[in-house]
Amino acid sequence: MKKVLILFGEKSWKKPAFPKKEVATYQRCYEYLYPLAEKNGVQLFRASSAWYDQKKRIFRNAWTYKNNSWIRVYDIRPDLVYDKTKLTADTQHFKHELGKTFPIVNDPEFTAILDNKLITSLLFPRFSKKHCLVKNPSDLKRAVSEIKGNLIVFKTTTGSGGENIRIIGKNQAKKMRIIPELTAQEFIDSSKGIPGLVKSTHDLRLVFINDKLIYAYIRVPKRGSLLANLSQGGSMISLENNRLPKSLKPIIKEVEETFSTFQPKVYTIDIMFDEKHRPWIVEMNSMPGLYFSDDQKKFQDRMYLALIELFKTTL
Repeated sequence: MKKVLILFGEKSWKKPAFPKKEVATYQRCYEYLYPLAEKNGVQLFRASSAWYDQKKRIFRNAWTYKNNSWIRVYDIRPDLVYDKTKLTADTQHFKHELGKTFPIVNDPEFTAILDNKLITSLLFPRFSKKHCLVKNPSDLKRAVSEIKGNLIVFKTTTGSGGENIRIIGKNQAKKMRIIPELTAQEFIDSSKGIPGLVKSTHDLRLVFINDKLIYAYIRVPKRGSLLANLSQGGSMISLENNRLPKSLKPIIKEVEETFSTFQPKVYTIDIMFDEKHRPWIVEMNSMPGLYFSDDQKKFQDRMYLALIELFKTTL
């Protein structure tokens, strides 16, 4: 049976496999994924990059799920690594070294491109609103001058889950502190919704494995918020692919053509529809979450089985 190791960031080996706050969400989903993978000929493990022994080319410690329990295992040499670490200079260096021994999904170069909001906006200028890199007061002044509208969206250049996002007016933006390096983005008014799907502020996530659209879902912010990320309290509405607007096809086609040399790959495109119902790429992500609520089992099975098949075909 092939071994696939899901790579996470730095974690203490003394702590449980999942923190308490993730027991009812991500832990529950992984406890469904692991037996499903084993039924399909793949044994899954999860481990921190800190637990890797470079000389022996093994993970000294790892977790796996057996007989309804998370158990500690040792000296694991995987056949493939599925990367779920945050994009940092340290993790990129580690993954480049790791890639000399094990195949990695996704390729570290693909992750570096896709998870950088400024780079993806430059790759797809037809479908992206104005972005500016902000490192210092001069950059900030230029961004405030060049970006249209009264609101600006500030984000860290890399990152996910709605971390460190600020949506503020231009007058307030002129006084803000620039910590850390930021991307300034033109605000998209999505309050008119998506015709036939949602009538309010939203974003739409398209989830791909290789060049196949596996499923899609709309995220709607909690009352009083403009941030639709699930980690920020947003809600999720899963969609069948045939319900998606035809206006998305040019975006999907151009993204597929641009990244065709990267195989295999797992990624998402996050989209908002403006007040004229035109779709815009907000950002992209190389590590879609594997959380599904109880009423989304159909989409959960579709995603998990496609991911397991990706592992098998890569090996």
